[in-house]
Amino acid sequence: MAAVATAAALAGGGVAWGQITPTWRDVPFATVPVAGGQTTTLRMNIYRPAGATGRTPLVVWIHGGGWQSGSYSTPINALMSPLLQRGVSVATVGYRLSGQAIFPAQIHDVKGAVRFLRANAAAYMIDPARVACAGSSAGGHLAALLAASGGVEGLEGSTGGNGGLSSSVLACVDYFGPSDIVQMNPDVTTPPGSSVNHDAPTSPESRLIGFNQPGQGIGVLRANLNNPAPPFPEKAALARDASPISFVGPDEVLFFIAHGDADTVVPLRQSTRLRDALLAAGNGPVYRVSPGAGHGALGATVDAEARDFLVVALTACLADLNRDNETTFDDVLAFVRMYNAANHRADFTLDAELTFDDIAAFIA
Repeated sequence: MAAVATAAALAGGGVAWGQITPTWRDVPFATVPVAGGQTTTLRMNIYRPAGATGRTPLVVWIHGGGWQSGSYSTPINALMSPLLQRGVSVATVGYRLSGQAIFPAQIHDVKGAVRFLRANAAAYMIDPARVACAGSSAGGHLAALLAASGGVEGLEGSTGGNGGLSSSVLACVDYFGPSDIVQMNPDVTTPPGSSVNHDAPTSPESRLIGFNQPGQGIGVLRANLNNPAPPFPEKAALARDASPISFVGPDEVLFFIAHGDADTVVPLRQSTRLRDALLAAGNGPVYRVSPGAGHGALGATVDAEARDFLVVALTACLADLNRDNETTFDDVLAFVRMYNAANHRADFTLDAELTFDDIAAFIA
């Protein structure tokens, strides 16, 4: 029962849900292996704005549930649904849960969903160049990891194929998602305290990396991060790759990070860590703390600001790489810097590689 309660909490309980009917329901995008030698079909729901006549920007919503429960089929939430009235489509995507496959299966599946949506942009009337992501709790973690690891080949995976397309996004909304999974328990403060022992082998984080047997757990791993004896190097590498702060770098995508200061499931410090890492890398994330909010609804004001953030990011000029609301020679310099650094933001053709075609696309 404790594991079920923890998963329910990590799903982001308290968020209000609407009953909007998907435009395309239960769309299959990949068949993937799961524990026991079986396979499962991953699916998504796609919501298109009523009355839209052309291609629309898209937000990929990633559900929570401690990586061990939850579903893409949960009705679109009150944070996302108003985007439809602003001309933005929303896709709620499924991924393998930790009981089916351990990390990095989850991020492989999310990236595969983005590639699928780009490959089928014409069918779903999506602008493939204008894609963002969002999620809460475990979904916020995967959204942040998706955004921060653009162009990182080791986390790309092959879910659903379409390997010739980019899985990068323009922007990310991360509601109270873990950012450094080995530091979850050390980041707990009292108040508000914690309802979860993140160090235990039964914790969602321990299950995520498959270090959940008796005598194991994130706490044991943290004490043995530099231990060369198996299985510590392998599990330490998984924990590092599962932490969005591991991939924060210069010229990153835009981030909106929000957290309640009364959250007893994911410590507020986890969001502060991500903010600080982005700032240290020269990026300026939007960071909001909701006073008195727990692990769930953060309030109408924060939700509205998050939606405004997404709309601005998705409708801005793509060539405005330095984000000063102008397209000038400074943007050319920014493109050259990104291109020379093999930064995914210079991939204007969205083909997951940098060539002369990207230079031509940027100039165009």
